[in-house]
Amino acid sequence: MNPWLIPWWGFLKGPLSGDVVQDMTTSWLSPQFEFNFAGNRRIETEVVADVASYGKQLGIISEAILELAQGKQGEAIKRLETVMADIEKVKKRHKEKLDQKIKAQLDQLKREDPKAMERLLKDY
Repeated sequence: MNPWLIPWWGFLKGPLSGDVVQDMTTSWLSPQFEFNFAGNRRIETEVVADVASYGKQLGIISEAILELAQGKQGEAIKRLETVMADIEKVKKRHKEKLDQKIKAQLDQLKREDPKAMERLLKDY
C-alpha cells in the first residue's frame, strides 16, 4: 500500500466498512397495498392484526352463510359469533382509550386556559 494513501483512508469507504445494520422496509420486498378503511383505521388495523385477517373474516362469513343456507346452525355460526365478539372488544377498548385521552386533554385545557374551556363548552 502506498504511504500517501494512509492519511486518506478514513475518508474512503470500502465494502462492509462502517455501519452495516440497516432497517428493511417491506415496500422494498413486496408491493404496497393501500386499503381504504371504512371506519377507524386504528381499530381496523388491530382487528386485522389480532383478531382475523380480511381473508379469514370472509371465510368465516362464507362458511356461516353456507351453513345457514343448508338449514343448520353449527360450528361456523359459533365461530362467526366469536369473531364478532372479539371485534366488539377491540372497538370498546378503543372507545375507552379515546374517552381517557379526551378527558386528559380537557383537564389540561381547564388548567392552562379556563376561558378557552368555557368557550368550548358553550359550543357543545
